[in-house]
Amino acid sequence: MTQSPIQTVAVIGVGRMGGPMALHLMRAGFTVRGYDTSTSQLAALAAQGLTIADSVAEAVADVDLIVTMLPSNDVLEQVIGAPGGLLDLIQPGQLLIDMSTSKLATSQQYAEQLRQRGATMLDAPVSGGEQGAQQATLSIMVGGDQSTFERCQPVFAALGKTITYIGGNGMGLIAKYVNQLLMEASFCAIAESFALAAQAGADLNAIYQAVRNGLGGSRVLDQMLPQLLTGDLGSGRELTLHHKDLSYLLASGEALGAWMPLAQQAHQIFDQAMAAGYGQQSAVAVARVYEQRMGVGLVAPSK
Repeated sequence: MTQSPIQTVAVIGVGRMGGPMALHLMRAGFTVRGYDTSTSQLAALAAQGLTIADSVAEAVADVDLIVTMLPSNDVLEQVIGAPGGLLDLIQPGQLLIDMSTSKLATSQQYAEQLRQRGATMLDAPVSGGEQGAQQATLSIMVGGDQSTFERCQPVFAALGKTITYIGGNGMGLIAKYVNQLLMEASFCAIAESFALAAQAGADLNAIYQAVRNGLGGSRVLDQMLPQLLTGDLGSGRELTLHHKDLSYLLASGEALGAWMPLAQQAHQIFDQAMAAGYGQQSAVAVARVYEQRMGVGLVAPSK
């Protein structure tokens, strides 16, 4: 049986990521309603033509698809699982795509509960940050029913550039965890290796030029070193968000019985950076932990 195309979409969580995403969906021809607890954000989006709902219930009434883009697992639990949340509001046949980064167990539990209510959920976390959301170039990693994934392709195409079906419910989150661990462990490894170079009195830029095109080179290195060398620790995704993702990764890995010493060590280093007050700077600020522990000048003074 051929299912009808998706036409109406509710976007719950229209902040720095969800706001641009809702506008892209609207401009792609979908009928979109947005909801957020931030009234100033809603006003800004309304000025750009987005239809604004006064509540989650109003936003999701009779739509084909609900998209959630929420800042934390706690907020996701409030929006979906709390009394009056989506578990109470969802109607048979409706679709939910959660594009947040959350805990694996939470996501899989909600997918099953929604299935029992006749609805379908995909987990589709993203990589690419605010810039990717604004430019519709996100990498989207999708878990859930494959036929539902295929039905949602026009939605994903309006939001991202790389769209990958991974497998069943929760597998999109597993892909996101892999992405985050590769990235966050790299931030720590780069900070540690260049702190070693600084302690030896080496020219950090010369070492960067020497290794960037070798096997040790990476996109993370190419992003991080220029920021270190100029002292620009404000550009990029905030350290606190990386710390949150590592927490979810570790919780999910523990539930699976995985051995993750690198993730644990990276999380401890991010813990120290958070405790030192660098949460609102970019993840490059993990280098400050090494400066303090090793007594080196790794980050150039900002101009």
